[in-house]
Amino acid sequence: MARILIIDDDKSTTRLLEIILSKDNYEIVAVNNSEEALSTAVVYSPDLILLDVMMPGVDGLEICRNLRAEPQFTQIPVIFFTSIGNVEEKVAAFDSGATDFLTKPVHPEELKIRIRTLISRSEYIND
Repeated sequence: MARILIIDDDKSTTRLLEIILSKDNYEIVAVNNSEEALSTAVVYSPDLILLDVMMPGVDGLEICRNLRAEPQFTQIPVIFFTSIGNVEEKVAAFDSGATDFLTKPVHPEELKIRIRTLISRSEYIND
């Protein structure tokens, strides 16, 4: 069972994502603040991370850079999932180490297929 870490300060968003993704038999852990993001990732060892850009304190871009600086997270897919969808934000996300970028709201089927694709590619690369 693949593990997904959701990092988003909006608890209603994390709850909705948990409901959508748990139906596909993913193991979900969610954190709602940037302080817990890295430590939870280290303990939980996710197969994929869904990350919001706009976080209080340390933003998602910095969280992603911090994750990518750790050897165990260099190949883990990171999908930025945010309400800001301008080109500058997308470029900044990819520059910070994002694998993919989705703008809220997103259709659940699009989210699920992107997650499924990235996890299967990651498993193939890591085998």
